[in-house]
Amino acid sequence: MLDFFNYSLKEPWFFTNYSFLQVLGIFLILYGLLCNHNLFRKLFLIAFSLFFYYKSSGPYIGIFVAMIVLDYNIALYLERLQAQWARKLLLGLSIILSLSFLLYFKYSGFLADILNQFTGSGFRIDALFLPIGISFYTFQSISYIVDVYTKKIHSSNSFVDYAFYMTFFPHLVAGPIVRAKDFIPQVNQPMELTKKIWSEGFFRIAIGLTKKLLFADFLAKYVDMVHTNPSLYSGFENLMSMYAYAFQIYFDFSGYSDIAIGIAILLGYRLKENFDNPYRATNITEFWRKWHISLSSWLKDYIYIPLGGNRKGKVNTYLFLLITMTIGGIWHGANWKFIVWGIAHGLALAIHKLVVSYLQKNKAATPSIWSTLWSGLVTFHLVAFLWILFRAESFQTAFSSMELIWSKTNFTDAVGFFVARKEFVYLFLLSAVVIFSPSIFKLKLAKWFESMPFILVLIIFLCLLQLILQFKSQDIQPFIYFQF
Repeated sequence: MLDFFNYSLKEPWFFTNYSFLQVLGIFLILYGLLCNHNLFRKLFLIAFSLFFYYKSSGPYIGIFVAMIVLDYNIALYLERLQAQWARKLLLGLSIILSLSFLLYFKYSGFLADILNQFTGSGFRIDALFLPIGISFYTFQSISYIVDVYTKKIHSSNSFVDYAFYMTFFPHLVAGPIVRAKDFIPQVNQPMELTKKIWSEGFFRIAIGLTKKLLFADFLAKYVDMVHTNPSLYSGFENLMSMYAYAFQIYFDFSGYSDIAIGIAILLGYRLKENFDNPYRATNITEFWRKWHISLSSWLKDYIYIPLGGNRKGKVNTYLFLLITMTIGGIWHGANWKFIVWGIAHGLALAIHKLVVSYLQKNKAATPSIWSTLWSGLVTFHLVAFLWILFRAESFQTAFSSMELIWSKTNFTDAVGFFVARKEFVYLFLLSAVVIFSPSIFKLKLAKWFESMPFILVLIIFLCLLQLILQFKSQDIQPFIYFQF
């Protein structure tokens, strides 16, 4: 029994742990008994959320709690201040304080390496444990303080409500990044939990678990094998690894978001969608409106627009896009690979904006269905090609894989590849069907599931869960975005 209260920094507790799913069932029953007692319901959920985080990051929960207490009081004081210089000073200090934790745990070793390269010094920082979710809750904290400063929202007068918003466990460790203006108004007014709401929640959780355990983790085995040493594999095998990782990261992260949204629904709350068929985007700008929506919108609202957005001329607009996406790359990891990945996406966004401006100026004809299809293919391949930088062990392996794909891909290898890896090919093709199928099919499936009698919904959910646990990969992979 006492082992249950232990934590492991190497094996954090997350949604696909069987023990978590068991505990979640017990938690939902107890939560349901407290639905009519608002304060106790909130305190119970805060306590469980903190326990969930403790099981993921152990003693580092202290940093998280300290940030909650500090930001709550800073926001209250910020709203009362009248002098603009004092408000700006307090805002700046608050942002620096929030970022200091992130900079220390996530970037101190990287910055030390850069210092050593430029100065030749031997300064060294031992590898630090990265508290899970710190990138997400830091950005969430900053957005709250900035929104109070700009008077888009009022500071919360209830510490319990603010703590509820910050600790809400479905989105705590890997997003979506939730804005206070969207969530705090819901805290004391959860949805009425009807049969339809419960069915919707179970459906989203089932979809998320399927994406993660059946698709992402199975594809990961092939991707990991190739990326260990890309030079050992043919250009075609590296190409298939590129596609497989594009599918894997989508299923992994959108699967987590589905589970988070589904659990939130079962608790009576709505989290905003984080993905909207991103690989069906017809240009890179549209892709970033559909991929990791909570992060891309955060970068737009708190980096791009404050820098000047498109209000300071074309050259500055392109520069601001480049800066914003570079920061997005840095957010993902303390590694030059992520920085180059962010710069590449910034350049792609700037080029797209330049092309659109040119076409509008010259009154280009409305795109045909074929040109739209072509632009969609180009966009997907650009995104997938750049994912290699994201996944690769190093620049060397990334460039090795890119070179093999670009210059040594022989499509006649497809027959031998199919014979050798039939299971992978079947799952890969099924993945492509799921990802690129029209949204109407997914909506109809959801409506069909929700229209069933609830007892049947529960039976199907439990059967599906058992099937997933039977056929999943033997080694459950941590969610990719846990490392960010």
